[in-house]
Amino acid sequence: MVYRFEELEFDIPSTVYEPAEDSELLAIYSKRARGSRVLDIGCGCGIQSIVCAKANPYSKVIGVDVNPDAVFAARRNAENNRVKNCEFFISDLFYALANARFDTILFNPPYLPTEKSDKIKGALNMAVDGGFDGRKVIDRFLGLVKPHVAPGGSIVMLDSSLDNTDKTIESLVGMGFDVRVLQKVSVFFETLSVIEAVLRE
Repeated sequence: MVYRFEELEFDIPSTVYEPAEDSELLAIYSKRARGSRVLDIGCGCGIQSIVCAKANPYSKVIGVDVNPDAVFAARRNAENNRVKNCEFFISDLFYALANARFDTILFNPPYLPTEKSDKIKGALNMAVDGGFDGRKVIDRFLGLVKPHVAPGGSIVMLDSSLDNTDKTIESLVGMGFDVRVLQKVSVFFETLSVIEAVLRE
């Protein structure tokens, strides 16, 4: 299917997460990314990476996803939208990035509490399966992220009341970040929050 956001078009294979309210909300804030080195974790079809790269033409944006279909789609979408300052790689969170540090890290995690009976067949499950409490991937991310944030750099991430946003904020504060909620939006049965966490120098 073809998905449109602002003046951009994205081709979305059936095995890749279709952008929704959460994607668009984070994409808006991705335009404000700090610094010249930006990482988009769980890039999906590339919406945050491409929006960020287009708004910040002198920045280098790297998008990673554990789903190979998402990475291939993101590469194609960047090419089709003539956005050249972004690259995409297959990676489970930070594992393909060695010791690289970034000025801004964008993250739209899978946060839906997911029982075994809720799982979706195929690669698409990785984009939505947050484990029994919605925090399976979020907590892994929080345990790995700090060494990849440059001094004074930031994390801008989407979080949901379904996975306990307060717990995410408390974890980031305990790791040495100054945290604020940039926006909250109520959608159906949840409240989405865009969180900015700036690493204290």
